[in-house]
Amino acid sequence: MVEIRQFGDGSDLQLIHGYGDGGFRVAGERHAGSLFLLPRQFQIWTPPTQLDDLAATDLLPLVEGAEIPLLILGAGEAPMHPFADLGTDLRAKGVAFEVLSTPAACRTWNVLMSEGRAAAAALVALP
Repeated sequence: MVEIRQFGDGSDLQLIHGYGDGGFRVAGERHAGSLFLLPRQFQIWTPPTQLDDLAATDLLPLVEGAEIPLLILGAGEAPMHPFADLGTDLRAKGVAFEVLSTPAACRTWNVLMSEGRAAAAALVALP
């Protein structure tokens, strides 16, 4: 079931306004590096050097207590790894998981936020 939440006026939603050159522009401000986003906050996120090594233990602490039913991974230009074990581990904890290219994840994130959806996004910065 899709859960719609009211985010008030949306003025502090973490919408992505741009990406590339090693970072992102979120809510009008430029941030270098990879990011982890929740609807109203973000943090700089350092993924493993080999993204294939990403595990649920790297991501679950970031969503703990946030009641997030969906986590999007923006895994670079063209993700080649299915992250099947990671998806299985997250789903076992009640978190749906989608792997997309970073550009597609940015677009999806903005749509989810415009719909008032509860979600999180782990976005790998593009060079």
